[in-house]
Amino acid sequence: MAEIVDIDSWASMFERRSISRTQISKGALLFFSAQLGVFACGVRDITNVGVCVRTQRLNILPLNFGLSFDNFQTVRMCRLIWRDRDFVGAAFEN
Repeated sequence: MAEIVDIDSWASMFERRSISRTQISKGALLFFSAQLGVFACGVRDITNVGVCVRTQRLNILPLNFGLSFDNFQTVRMCRLIWRDRDFVGAAFEN
C-alpha cells in the first residue's frame, strides 16, 4: 500500500534556502528598459532579499528589472537569479 506523504513536509527536507519564504499570491508589475510597457506578473513567495515571480509568457527577461507591488508608488530593483519557463527567482538590489 502506498504511503501518503505531506508535500510541505517533503519539500522542507530539501529546502536549501537559509531564509524562510512567505508564500503569497499577489499581482505585481514588472518592467525593464529594453522594452516599452509593463508586464503583469504574479508573486508566489517573497523574503526580505528576493522574490519568486510567475510571468505571463514573457519570452525575454534581462538580468536587471524593476518590480512594483503598488502601481509604481514604489519600485524594487531586481537581479535575475534563476528561471524555469514562466517562473523567475530574483534578488532585490539595494
